[in-house]
Amino acid sequence: MLKFDHIIKNANALLGIRESVRTNQARQAESMKTRSKRYIPEVSIGDYVALPIPDVDKGLSEAPNLICRIVDIDYSESLYELACEAGVLNVLFAGNCFDLVKECSVELGIKLDKQLSVREAVKELSIGGGQGILKCNCTAGCLTNRCTCKKSGVLCNSRCHGGNSNCKNK
Repeated sequence: MLKFDHIIKNANALLGIRESVRTNQARQAESMKTRSKRYIPEVSIGDYVALPIPDVDKGLSEAPNLICRIVDIDYSESLYELACEAGVLNVLFAGNCFDLVKECSVELGIKLDKQLSVREAVKELSIGGGQGILKCNCTAGCLTNRCTCKKSGVLCNSRCHGGNSNCKNK
């Protein structure tokens, strides 16, 4: 009988520990939600946001952000559809991917009829032609239009095909 009392005592201790873990986990989840609400701005349809442009998608003289307007919200997934002057971006963004522009005095002409990627939008709105970097990975010799550099009328550079010595487009 003494053995069973010991087992029951250990089982009750484990149940107490599990219950304490559940309550602490719920408290931590609530704390994380309130913290994220503090850092992620509350936005609604029609608000202007600044979407950071990755360095690989823009030229050196380009603006660091793309000014967009929120055109749709997927409330179930907390994702936002953004549109800029070039058109509607074809990817949905989470709330932590952009910053709210609180006082936007400029009225932008947003196009809703065209879907495009962030890189295409940056290139279309660019003053310098977008990222402007071409490179190829040719192994043959860069003599045909299969080579992206040759097709664009540009000579191969140091970023191309990692030191392929038989390149004829230098």
